[in-house]
Amino acid sequence: MKKLIVLLMAVAMVAAVSAQVTTAVSLNGEVTVIDQDGNSVFTRYGNGYDLWTLKASDKDGKYGFSITDQNILDDTSLVVRDWNFWWKGQYTKVILGKLRNADFRYTLPYWSGDTLFGGTDRITGYGVLIEAPFKNGMLLGVNLPIGETATSTWTVVKKADLGFKYNIKDFGGIFALMNFEIPTNASILNAGFNYNASKCFNLVGITKMQFGAADTYQAALGAKYTGVKDLTVWAEGAYKYAAGVNSFSLWAQADYSLTEKLTATVGGAVKTGGHNVYAKLGYDYGNGLSSEVGFGHDTAFYAAAKLYYSVSF
Repeated sequence: MKKLIVLLMAVAMVAAVSAQVTTAVSLNGEVTVIDQDGNSVFTRYGNGYDLWTLKASDKDGKYGFSITDQNILDDTSLVVRDWNFWWKGQYTKVILGKLRNADFRYTLPYWSGDTLFGGTDRITGYGVLIEAPFKNGMLLGVNLPIGETATSTWTVVKKADLGFKYNIKDFGGIFALMNFEIPTNASILNAGFNYNASKCFNLVGITKMQFGAADTYQAALGAKYTGVKDLTVWAEGAYKYAAGVNSFSLWAQADYSLTEKLTATVGGAVKTGGHNVYAKLGYDYGNGLSSEVGFGHDTAFYAAAKLYYSVSF
């Protein structure tokens, strides 16, 4: 409670100097009304989905801060997932705090639960991130992971993150994020491209490569096609090599809009160690509420009637 009182006082002080203060709450989850075994269950998505965020900036947008509390329905007090202070100059932007920054990150267009690898790394943890945007669509960034425990500056430099993103006209974009781990030789490279020049076709390719004794290589390709009226087709393929083991997944799904609110879906996946095929009928009531009836087979037959909620203010 003391933390909340201090936070509210800070908001009042910022607002008093004509700042732009916004708060946001997002809740996401599902209710299984009945499944193949005759069971019901309420599932909150929790961390990363049930959030409370406070943002504020000065009236000219030159500096500000953001604080996010995660899993707000379980915590009895403020448990900060990430926070940052940012400052914007003529040529640079400085972001510092407990970061969760996705400026140098790509994800697949859908990122199905059946897809082995669907998103690259964020810049996370305590640090100082300095970004330099260019008028031609290029963005460069360097993050120094300075934590709460005193550490040799040279050690910090050897663990820096370097980010690059370039938005290309009539193509889309490319990016790379390098997380150095010197001298342990466990550095991680994230990279990829996003092709979105076509109105009805989007293609994303991503990879993550961790070097050293624990070599891990991941790559994925995802596509979205909307060239046929009322039909959306998704496809994703992914590969992973870790500890001498190769894994893969291939997934595809088609969504057909029967009406403005009613959608029929069929999909399937083949992956290392198994498969998943399914069909479902979904109805969107609007304002964050939808329902779904579906069935499928992976290791066994499954079926369920569900309600989904997703709302942000």
